[in-house]
Amino acid sequence: MLSLLASSVAAGVVALQRLRVEQANRAVELVLDYSDVAQWASAEGRTVAQWLRRIDTPLSVALTEGTLADWGTPLSTPSPAYLLEETRFQQAKRMLALKARVALQPPETPPYVEVRSERGARFWVEGDPQTIAQLGLGLDPIQIAQVRAGGKPIVARLFNPQGVSPLALRGSLMLVREQGASLVIFAGDQVLGYRRGVVATAQTMQANALRFGAIEFAKQMGASELMQRMPTNTVRVHSISAADALTLSPQEIVERLERAAQERNIRVLYLRVAGADTVLLREILKQLGERLARIGYPLREGGARPFAPLQPPLALFPLMGLGVGVLIGWVVSQFSTLRAYGTVTTLAMGVLLALLCLHPTGRKLVALAAALAFPTVGLVALVALRTAPLLGLLVMPFAWSLLGALHIVGLLGETPYLIKAEQFVGVKVAHALPLLIVLAVYAAYGAGRWDFWRAWLARPVLWGQIALALVILAAVGLMLIRTGNEAPSAVPEWELRLRALLERVMDVRPRTKEFLIGHPALVLAVGMLASGRIAWLPLMMFLATIGQVSIVNTFCHLHSPLVVSLQRVGWGIAIGVGLGLGLLWLWRWLEAHPATAGPRSQPVRHAEP
Repeated sequence: MLSLLASSVAAGVVALQRLRVEQANRAVELVLDYSDVAQWASAEGRTVAQWLRRIDTPLSVALTEGTLADWGTPLSTPSPAYLLEETRFQQAKRMLALKARVALQPPETPPYVEVRSERGARFWVEGDPQTIAQLGLGLDPIQIAQVRAGGKPIVARLFNPQGVSPLALRGSLMLVREQGASLVIFAGDQVLGYRRGVVATAQTMQANALRFGAIEFAKQMGASELMQRMPTNTVRVHSISAADALTLSPQEIVERLERAAQERNIRVLYLRVAGADTVLLREILKQLGERLARIGYPLREGGARPFAPLQPPLALFPLMGLGVGVLIGWVVSQFSTLRAYGTVTTLAMGVLLALLCLHPTGRKLVALAAALAFPTVGLVALVALRTAPLLGLLVMPFAWSLLGALHIVGLLGETPYLIKAEQFVGVKVAHALPLLIVLAVYAAYGAGRWDFWRAWLARPVLWGQIALALVILAAVGLMLIRTGNEAPSAVPEWELRLRALLERVMDVRPRTKEFLIGHPALVLAVGMLASGRIAWLPLMMFLATIGQVSIVNTFCHLHSPLVVSLQRVGWGIAIGVGLGLGLLWLWRWLEAHPATAGPRSQPVRHAEP
């Protein structure tokens, strides 16, 4: 179809543009926490500045904003009071004036907090002493001086105080920019300004050229909205916490960070290595730098940059929607006996999906339609082509699935999807519905009629059939549970070990359900279809569909680089088809040796459903 060809070309244009954007941004920034650096420096009898100058690996240092409780020495006075070093005193006065009520004379009535400098200057802050003592005062100027003397860039970590005013919010962000930080990774479970001040946060960060570090897997409230409002100022962060580091070996830490940068477009690696001495730390940093450089992701100080704007021309989206719509309309029209009605249906569906693609939400719906239609068509079309050569039958499903993946990449080819501010919707539906459709089609093909279910319902149920149905339902349920990151415990230990082995052998590992289940089953299914021995064909096609929807789903992870997704799918096809050809040879060998294989089944010929 010309419309499908045109939509594929449009999707390819967007995919190439995205590929260029990804390839142009490969520098990675490694971040250590100041508290960890201070401990390592102290253990060696050095200052932080001296210790940092001895580290050859490019890295940045994250400073968390301080409070009166952190900076001050409590004084024995009738009212709560703190003594601060002079630079801390001046900064505390500036920030508390934005966040509370500051007086230059003692208030007439408590509660209040007194703040003194080492030079004798004083001011008072009205309010609850415990609350005042925990208000953020910005980055510690003493710590900043040490990091600057060590020659390392600064990363700011700010908290979100309750009831923060727009003035205080802007003042906090402008201060960290003055102090030299260009990357902000918010501390706690909220971004600065959440709930009602996120817009002001985005505006201030953009005005001051501040980058926002969005922490992967963290449920930080307000982060999604902030990413959507400033996608061209956002970089994604993968963090290994101190608690996680205690359970991981140095090799596992390096592999986890390498995988985050290579496979998920992570550009900031936040590392905390609890319990490690400096020798072990230096070894981890050395290995990480070497491995990232080997795969083309060099470590650079302050090197994490947001992706360049990815905004394809609006006219390309309706063109892609037209191709998807015409395909779906054509499939629907095959069930109509009126040729004119089928043509109208095809054109109407194409126009409808083309119009939907003019709106961002509509493009998500069309992408879901593509995820459902393309792999399903590729597998169902094998019925009409069953007399074709084996190679042609094998290529057909893969070609359709990859064509569907190309349309999804094109339809959702914008910057918010690269940084996971926006995501493909309907992942579980895209997994389950093609399975059911393909199973129904091939069950009908085996029975020779579309209303096969009537005869099935009239038959007595056997225990073997019940067991098979339960196995199929369990397989579908497990696959749906394992989509995404909601249930990591669903992955068995043996599979985790297999994944680790594959990652050591290959730069990018294939998906287990593709090369161990879906693709071998497809080879067997094609062999059964070509030979006419179709007793187990519905089950084999059901399993084969798992591999095809997994191919499409790989490209629905739009925050993963295109090159990585192509490598993952390529390895899965190569290994899975190889295993499948081995199984097909074994099946045919058993068929040719009835004494070994038992009674030989006869080919079954059925009418088209």
